[in-house]
Amino acid sequence: MFIDEAKVILKSGAGGHGCVSFRREKFIPKGGPDGGNGGKGGDVVLLCDRNEGDLQAYRWQPHRSARNGTPGMGRQCAGPDGEDLILRVPPGTQVVDDVSGRLLAELTEHNERVVILAGGKGGMGNMNFKSSVNQAPRRTTPGYPGEFGTYRLVLKTIADIGLVGYPNAGKSTLTNAFTAARPKMAPYPFTTLHVNVGVIEYPETFGRIFMADIPGLIEGAHENRGLGHQFLRHIERCTLLVFILDMAGSENRKPWDDFRILERELALYSPILARKPRLVVANKMDLPEAAANLAKFCEKVPVLVVPISCYSLEGFENLKATLWKFVKGSPEERALLQPTPVKVKAVKVKAVAKATKPAAKQPAKKAKAAPAKKSKPAAKPVAKKVVKKVAAKKSPKPVAKKPAAKKPVKVVAKKKAAPVKKAAVKTKAKKK
Repeated sequence: MFIDEAKVILKSGAGGHGCVSFRREKFIPKGGPDGGNGGKGGDVVLLCDRNEGDLQAYRWQPHRSARNGTPGMGRQCAGPDGEDLILRVPPGTQVVDDVSGRLLAELTEHNERVVILAGGKGGMGNMNFKSSVNQAPRRTTPGYPGEFGTYRLVLKTIADIGLVGYPNAGKSTLTNAFTAARPKMAPYPFTTLHVNVGVIEYPETFGRIFMADIPGLIEGAHENRGLGHQFLRHIERCTLLVFILDMAGSENRKPWDDFRILERELALYSPILARKPRLVVANKMDLPEAAANLAKFCEKVPVLVVPISCYSLEGFENLKATLWKFVKGSPEERALLQPTPVKVKAVKVKAVAKATKPAAKQPAKKAKAAPAKKSKPAAKPVAKKVVKKVAAKKSPKPVAKKPAAKKPVKVVAKKKAAPVKKAAVKTKAKKK
């Protein structure tokens, strides 16, 4: 059974208590305090291990706790620290706090370590409290308690290629042919019930590619139809998405409709999957209707298509080389893999342009030969003239009123200034 999610209840170790002890030896009557400190409690550590395949070990044993620290001892001996609890998880595991839902850590590299819960600190013995005033202390401190928490471990498989398709499209057959993985194959839908990760070997370059086979998707998977979207998180980290389509339409479906439905389900699940590069593998090319459907598919969908047949193994070498260029190749090699969509788009644009040129000339000639039809738009220029006249009438009215209000202000200023000057002249003459 493949387990990709588990809930665990973890607890770190508590620290050991400090010790009360006095030195008692022959000929040393006043040895003094020598109680040691307590040991530190063990930590809860997550260790990324590529040899682990899933989270099955934590589904049946969710309660895990680290060892407590040992109390201190006499002769100034500190207690040993508690042993750490190391939890080995596969690459791609996420640690989520079950209470708050916050992502705490994500382990992707081999031997990567993350401390989830720290152990408690050990207490101090009485040797730490001796002084000139208190030469025989009996004081100690207890050890600190450990931490406690409930977490969810979620596995997102790390693979280079993710296989997407309808049930019975040929995903498991392709995985069996390319890798050493052996997923179940049967002539009925939903034979694959969990994720299968295989390795494609390239002996000539000493390279390898990881390929993930997920259960089939159907229309309405976002509404939990079929097996739903629960396995799509395993292809979120993939470099390339490979759509495997039944090009023969053996189940009364059109391959271009299948492609659009699969794209819509990926977009509804996550915009990250909608933006990933994709490659279409046209399977079942050995059947009679596959060639005609492939030609129609290339006209309707601008994407790179690699035809194969899982029955006769035709096109497998070409597909294997194409996958290597997509995942491990240089940017120049990836750019050379896109000639098919560009050609299909160019042909469509030219065909539309040729059809629209003569259609655009015919209505132009008819418009010149029948000028009498322009009687209705005569009302539009009349409306514009009326608007202009009204605007001209409204604008001078406020302009004429404003200067009339300024005249009495000037007259008042002159009357006030004249009597002030005359009064000043009369007063001067009387004084003389």
